[in-house]
Amino acid sequence: MVIDKNRIVIGSLILLFFIFGYFIKLDYLILLSITSLVIYELYKSKFINNFYDYIILILFMIMFPVLNNNYEFIVFINIFLIFLVLINILFPSFYIKKIFLICVLIFIYNFFCIYYIDRNLLYFTIFIAFFNDTMAYVFGKLIKGPLIIPSISPNKTWSGTILSFFLSFFIIYQYNPSILISSLLSVSLFFGDIFYSYIKRKNNLKDFSKLLLNHGGILDRLDSMFFFIIIMIFNLI
Repeated sequence: MVIDKNRIVIGSLILLFFIFGYFIKLDYLILLSITSLVIYELYKSKFINNFYDYIILILFMIMFPVLNNNYEFIVFINIFLIFLVLINILFPSFYIKKIFLICVLIFIYNFFCIYYIDRNLLYFTIFIAFFNDTMAYVFGKLIKGPLIIPSISPNKTWSGTILSFFLSFFIIYQYNPSILISSLLSVSLFFGDIFYSYIKRKNNLKDFSKLLLNHGGILDRLDSMFFFIIIMIFNLI
């Protein structure tokens, strides 16, 4: 088994940063840092590259902070988000970059919504996503075996995915003792990763950036949270 030690070290440092931020209440700094770095990565990877993209970004920055406590709007925008994801998957040639840009901006908006609903839940989401990714990586390297969708995610194995699913389910179940919701949340971690990998392959990208070296960029680490947060929001509202 060959495990990239630098990947483990960097991942541990990132997780420690979030733990440190939780205890000394650096919430807004963390959220604003994530938002700024995500926008930077969208720009670097050409998802923001013309006047209309900047208009979308400006509207996002103006509108969403005003509506972060409007539960009806939160439900509506997440239903709209699911619709956009389906368009991205079913019609990848139809403005894939603009639609994905809107998807990511709503995703960031959901981060703020989760924070306002339950601060602890925000950090739990970050923790479980990092935990799931690490377990999938370690067990995938340890046990190996067949790949799930090599054309989209060339390193994701059945062994790592299944074991990380059960371990994540066990932890989530302690937080939300519903077998159905815990199962949906656990499997959503996999599908978030796959969706982002699909978008990257369609745009000939390996990673959104190299900000985190072997980990890729911020978006490459947030991907598994994408559907997780949507399910959590619908479960809470």
